[in-house]
Amino acid sequence: MKLEEIVAEAAKLSEEERASLASRLLHGLETPIYCVSDDEVGQRMREAEAEPGVLITFDQLVAGLQHRGR
Repeated sequence: MKLEEIVAEAAKLSEEERASLASRLLHGLETPIYCVSDDEVGQRMREAEAEPGVLITFDQLVAGLQHRGR
C-alpha cells in the first residue's frame, strides 16, 4: 500500500482513532521526543473543544520553542 493510500484510509477514521494512530506511529520511531498517552491526547482535545482560547497557532508554537531554546 502506498503512503497516499494509507493517508486516504486514515482520513476515514474518527478523530479519536486518528489521534491513536498518530500516537502509535510516533511511539514507533526510534527516539520518541515525548511520551503522550492516548488518554492525554483525548483529554487535551476535550479541553480545546470546551475552551478554544487555549489553542495556539503553529507559528506561536515554533516561536515558543525557539525562545525556550535560547
